[in-house]
Amino acid sequence: MPANRRRSTTTYSTYSGAAYSPVYDGNAVRVPRREEELRRSPVPRPKQRQQVRRFERVRVQVRQAGQVAPFAVVGFLAVAVFAMMLVTSYVQLTVANDEMVSLRRELSELQSWNTTLSAQYEKVFDLATIQEAVGDTMVRPTNDQVVYIDLSAPDTVTLYQEENLNAGFRGLLDGIQDLFGGIIEYFR
Repeated sequence: MPANRRRSTTTYSTYSGAAYSPVYDGNAVRVPRREEELRRSPVPRPKQRQQVRRFERVRVQVRQAGQVAPFAVVGFLAVAVFAMMLVTSYVQLTVANDEMVSLRRELSELQSWNTTLSAQYEKVFDLATIQEAVGDTMVRPTNDQVVYIDLSAPDTVTLYQEENLNAGFRGLLDGIQDLFGGIIEYFR
């Protein structure tokens, strides 16, 4: 019987790595897994030649420039003017503060000089020395020579001048000129 046995004509070459293969379970043919049975085998698609696309620039639509709004221009000018006024007011404030510091320093120096000079004056002022220098010619003033000034009343000024009212157009111009002159003098 051994002679009648058919030999398998197909040989498998494993290159002696079949025992170490993780999918090898001892059979020459592997049993398909359930997931593989459910999945369809991919159908080969015919090769399609990719068409080369030409690079085209995208045309940008530009909106035409509109007119500038007059209120926007006036607003920007107003903001610029107010900004300049703010900067100049800060400069004036800085100058005023600097002057105030220098005047306070000068005031303290003058007060120290006043104290020094008052002390020197009191040293020099001696009634006995003056009596000796003048001699018997110095006499005390009498009551009719003494004058007292009362400054308790408020200050008043009365200006007397001719009231010369110009009539007509000339008088109107003089009145307007006096009005604007008074306003300008007030703000100086």
